Amino acid sequence: MEKTKLVAFTFDDGPVAYAEDSTAMRILKTYEKYGQTATFFYVGQKINEESAPEMKFAQSIGCEAGNHTFTHCFLTEKTVEEIKEELGKTAEAEEKVLGVAPKLMRLPYLAANETVTATVEYPMINCSVDSKDWAGVTTEEIIKRIMDADAAGELENAVVLMHEQYATTAAAVEYLLPTLIEKGYRFVTVSELAKQNGIELEAHKIYGRLQ
Repeated sequence: MEKTKLVAFTFDDGPVAYAEDSTAMRILKTYEKYGQTATFFYVGQKINEESAPEMKFAQSIGCEAGNHTFTHCFLTEKTVEEIKEELGKTAEAEEKVLGVAPKLMRLPYLAANETVTATVEYPMINCSVDSKDWAGVTTEEIIKRIMDADAAGELENAVVLMHEQYATTAAAVEYLLPTLIEKGYRFVTVSELAKQNGIELEAHKIYGRLQ
């Protein structure tokens, strides 16, 4: 039997909403249906009473919460103190909802410089496959990009960049999970992918492919 291939889909810019028809809940319900997990990088200023239930649901099915700063700003344009505030306020908001602080972060716009890497006390998770869902592409284009990565041998152990607020992404996830599971994939959190590959994620370092 072919060995299980691991991949970590990650979703930025939430939480969106707990409404059953929200893009985030479509994504999460798909993960629940197939017994898979993902990592969600949350923007602190979007965390409130209305969006907290979405976060709790994600946590209840084994998904991982990460830090995506408070205002989704270019950290490269911020001072050390401002960077710490962006991350600290988000960590506090997440811990208040979920009972645990985030252990990972994603750089807004994947932008870093020496000040950022020296200041950020988290492993910084970029990506090795970009779905380009943020560029206004169609569901079919998102699916093609991911399936092309699989065909090229680049999807296994990849960290895939996606966003939870697009209907195109939700529809792509509804297709991709069963299709890739059939091809031998298991969807895991970033932390689980690192663990399975013997990688100890360290603060101040930027990661793409976890292999």
